[in-house]
Order: sequence, then C-alpha cells, then structure tokens
Amino acid sequence: MSEAELERYITSYRSTVYRLAYSYLKNREDAEDISQEAFLRLYKCGQCFAADENVKAWLIRVTVNLCKNLLKSSWHKRRGELITEAAAPPRESIGIGEYISRLKPEYSAVLYLFYYEGYSVKEIAQICRLTSVAVRTRLSRGRDKLKEMLLKEDAI
Repeated sequence: MSEAELERYITSYRSTVYRLAYSYLKNREDAEDISQEAFLRLYKCGQCFAADENVKAWLIRVTVNLCKNLLKSSWHKRRGELITEAAAPPRESIGIGEYISRLKPEYSAVLYLFYYEGYSVKEIAQICRLTSVAVRTRLSRGRDKLKEMLLKEDAI
C-alpha cells in the first residue's frame, strides 16, 4: 500500500474509527491510540482490497478487536484514572451522541454502526461476528437504555 493510499484512507475513515473506539473505551487518549494502531495495521497489512467499503469494514473489525483486547488487558484493568471528571456540561449542549457514548460498549457500538454509519443489521453482524438476532437484541436494548437515560434527564 502506498503512502498516498494510506493518507486517503486516513482522511476518509479517521472519524469513523475514532468514534467507534471512543464508544468502546470512553477515553479520548485510548481512542486516539487505538485509531492510530488500526491505521498502522492497515499500512502493514499490504493486502489489496477490492473496494473502499472493504477497507472500511476491515478497519472497523480491527478497531473493535483492538478495543476488546485493551479492555480485557490486565494493564487496563489495573490502571487508575488520572484525570478528574470536569463538571458536567449544560444539558442543552449534550447531544444524542454523548448519551450513546455513555452506554455499555456492546450497545453503543451497534447503535453507532447502525445509525451513524448506516450499516444494516446483517452487515453489523458480519463485522462484529455476531448473529443477526444478537445485533437486533443489542439495538433494541440499547434504544431502551437510551430512552431511560433521556427520560431520567427530563425528570431532573
């Protein structure tokens, strides 16, 4: 893969890869590291892809795997959070994406892929190596949890 091709893929897919990593990790620095690692692996891969959509699906799959590996690593489990949480932003400034990112990774990832990236249930199942039923269940549960969060915010 040439550097020009890599730059084109980075320009096209960096926000997708970063947002997916952030939905899993809930940490900007970790999401940036995972994004960088995913593109580094793309460069080292040397595989020719038939279409740009294949590259996107490959990057999403690699990103999901890297996130899962980081979350289950003993280093990640033992580390402490160094940054104290800032005051919550005013309610008006919180978008739906912020609420989605507060969900568990299994819900936020499928919601992100379905609504923001426009993948079908079948495509998400292939990317995440789940059954279509599992994806539909996660979408449904994610929507329910999102609805609960939004109703709870309105009650305050």
